Amino acid sequence: MPDSARAVRVDVLGGVRAFRDDEPLRLGGAQVRALIAALVLADGQAVTYDQLVDAIWDGSPPRAVRQALHSYVAKLRTELEPDRAARAAATVLVSSPTGYSLALADDAVDAWRFAASARAGTRALRDGRLAEALSALDTALAEWGEPPYGDLSERAFLAADVARLRELWITAREEHAEAALGLGVDATLHAELDRLTREYPLRERTWELRARALARDGRQADALAVLRTARTVLREELGIDPGPGLQRLEQDALDGRLTDTPDATPRTTDAAPRTTDTPRRESPHLPAPLTPLLGRADELADLRDALAAHRLVTLVGPGGVGKTRLALAAARDEADGDWSAGPWFVELADLTSPSLLAVTAAGALGAAGAQRTEDLALFLREAKALIVLDNCEHLLDAVAEFVAAVLPQCPGVTILATSREPLGVPGERLAELGPLAGEAAAVELFVTRAQALIPRWRPTPDEEQQIAAICAELDGLPLAIELAAARSRTLSVDEIAASLHDRFALLVGGARTGPERLRSLEASVSLSVEDLPDRHRRLFATLSVFAGGFDLAAVRAVADGAGADDVETLLGKSLLTADPTARPRRFGMLESLREYGTRLLRDTEQAAVRARHRAWVVEACEEADRHWLGRDAVRWFARVRLEQANVRAAFESAIADGDATTALRLAGALGWYWYRFGHITEGIGWSSAALQLVGDGPHPRRASAFIAMAPLQYLAGAHDAAAKAIGAALAEGDPATMTTKYVRARAFQAYLSAADPAAASAIAQQALDEARQWGDGPGEAEALAALGQIARLSGAPDRAATLLEQSIAVARKSEHGFAVASAGWMLVKVRLDRGEAERAVRSAVALSRFLESEPDVTSWLVALHTLAGALGMAGEAAAGARLLGAVSALGSDIGFQPQQMDPLDSERNVRLVRSSLSSQAFAEEFRIGMLGRRDVVEAVLESATAAPDPMFDRSGRRTA
Repeated sequence: MPDSARAVRVDVLGGVRAFRDDEPLRLGGAQVRALIAALVLADGQAVTYDQLVDAIWDGSPPRAVRQALHSYVAKLRTELEPDRAARAAATVLVSSPTGYSLALADDAVDAWRFAASARAGTRALRDGRLAEALSALDTALAEWGEPPYGDLSERAFLAADVARLRELWITAREEHAEAALGLGVDATLHAELDRLTREYPLRERTWELRARALARDGRQADALAVLRTARTVLREELGIDPGPGLQRLEQDALDGRLTDTPDATPRTTDAAPRTTDTPRRESPHLPAPLTPLLGRADELADLRDALAAHRLVTLVGPGGVGKTRLALAAARDEADGDWSAGPWFVELADLTSPSLLAVTAAGALGAAGAQRTEDLALFLREAKALIVLDNCEHLLDAVAEFVAAVLPQCPGVTILATSREPLGVPGERLAELGPLAGEAAAVELFVTRAQALIPRWRPTPDEEQQIAAICAELDGLPLAIELAAARSRTLSVDEIAASLHDRFALLVGGARTGPERLRSLEASVSLSVEDLPDRHRRLFATLSVFAGGFDLAAVRAVADGAGADDVETLLGKSLLTADPTARPRRFGMLESLREYGTRLLRDTEQAAVRARHRAWVVEACEEADRHWLGRDAVRWFARVRLEQANVRAAFESAIADGDATTALRLAGALGWYWYRFGHITEGIGWSSAALQLVGDGPHPRRASAFIAMAPLQYLAGAHDAAAKAIGAALAEGDPATMTTKYVRARAFQAYLSAADPAAASAIAQQALDEARQWGDGPGEAEALAALGQIARLSGAPDRAATLLEQSIAVARKSEHGFAVASAGWMLVKVRLDRGEAERAVRSAVALSRFLESEPDVTSWLVALHTLAGALGMAGEAAAGARLLGAVSALGSDIGFQPQQMDPLDSERNVRLVRSSLSSQAFAEEFRIGMLGRRDVVEAVLESATAAPDPMFDRSGRRTA
């Protein structure tokens, strides 16, 4: 998101206000504030011209309405982006072919922050995390201001959102009280519950909480009096008796058992808490669920919010994701609302003719005699109800015409459609449903469905881990998980896991009474794929070669002739996913869809597609390799890191297809990436596999693969293997075609030869001479660092310091940040050699900070390890021990420990720390560091306050 957008925030709770860099903007009159309100209400989606006109002028626009609207947009843009150059594209108030939208950060609007914190509090309360719930609800309530949208709150276009926000506010107050009750009772809780029952006397939950709080405080008689007051109020105002919950509480109070009632009622369903304990009024027009909805609490809450704010909501997602089940759950919730009839459910899956849509809907709605959409619109004109149109994807045009005809004439009707692609109707609000989020929800779904078949089965801890892996392999897709669980009667969990290699054969056998599309995974997927035109079906199959995601440039490279419109088609069919936060936009494919797409390719097509995919990956990696020693290194590291799944897929297909050249090119290009990110085992594995494809025979790409593998062997502690690999690289490599890599390889060979100082010095000097001859700055910096290290090991610290300072100067000039850090690390050790403890601490802290913004995890860890030794020498052994513990824990995450690459000096670091501490004290501080990890590192760096060290001053420039 542009910085200009991050600088803007908007408040609508208590009035519409806007700020830029925390300074209030001059918005002027109600028209501009209404413009902002309409844009905020759209939640980042485009607002059409007509919608803005209705919002700004509340149904009474002026004659020159278009010019007036443009003037208000221009005024607001000037306030939001005062520094925007003339004719430059707007980045905050953005225009598009369909209208205008606000591009703001997720936390830039107080109403958004309020709703997000309130939902977080609800989830925490439901899960029994009371303190967390109380904190989140405190945050939510602190955002509140009355009335929402201020003097605009009575506008028609805001009515639904004002009601939604107020209901959310009241619920947040109730849930805050419930969480507080679970944690204890104080006077403020009694006062708040007294206010709530006076302000909202018809909400049974509030009376219940007030009675519980009084009973918990030992005021049994007062609790009974409150419950009797609630009974009187409900009878006088609504003519009804209290619901079962209040009745049970009253009986408990009469029996003297109210104090034993649990403080907080756990939530056991995915529905948001209801305002009373009145039994749910089940609609006779909705199918009753046979199994509970699991793992969709957040999605259900979001869908309810969307239905409260919009009259047409389309729930889109791939087949088998659970759209129908979620839509029905939302519709059942609406049955408790102010609906004069319905909700109604209209099943379209089996409808074959568009002409039958109106008749089918009329039959479901009980509109006898309605044969046309116009007749149905007349029937619904005075109705206030929700209509669910299920499985619309094969009748999109007909459904779009139906919706466009009904909604304008029936202001009380809301339509919830489920489809694999949008309807494309003005005013449509999309709600995208993806796979289950989180491991716990998916595992719960599997176990629940399996236990329905084998009630006595309880998964062991090992089986739970296997189930989690199964669910992850199935993308968290509910249909796939349920079909897998359905095999539990005949297959054990490990047998199910072992059969996933052929998931379409495994995942069959859905309920006999269920629709055919839900009786196997293949049937569900094929519905979306088989009706595609040939061109798009081939594109879908081609894109299945990607792993982990891809962008449009990758599509063009691998799928000849394909472009944005083709990708849009597959997105519309829910065959691809899109990451709206990625720049450029990235797309992905569920694993089950990938496998189906792969099956559509013939063997010859598969080979050709895999080859094009490898060519794209190699080109991307080699381009990055050319930039990894310069100022843009961070960007290029990020680019390759983003494509790691594709890189691994390319390696796998190269090895499987015997494509030695591609495998060696990939290894040679990625060596520095693996080294900097500490991917030691993976890098050695791929490099070795690539080299094995050619054996001992000559190949022009072998040298670069050896250069890639040698430093990784060194990090792994296999110094002999590293020396052998670098020797082979220098023997086979051609300096004319790989100048920098060749010089740096020779400098690395000098490091490995340090046991023989004369030989090592000669090798390093040769590297230096070659680097200067060829004008290779990075190679020169690394050769000087090698000479400095050899001088240090030879007992010449002053000469070592001089050479290392020269290395840093050359590295800074050539923007080779790794060499700055590497030589700087050696210079810290020289200062420790000299006993310059304070200076060593200062430089080590600065070095550690410098490396925080570098991708090189291993260098950062060894720098911290050296800092620990410096702290020990400086009399701060406790901090040093904590740092050693943190380094040990963080290193274990990547399979690396500093002792492996720096055995002699790392032993000194530990010795310097342990010498000032007892064994027990060292063990305790080390344990604190292991538990605290990065938090401990940050605390130690903060406490070791050192003045800036010019050696690591970036001067505003990024290096790597």
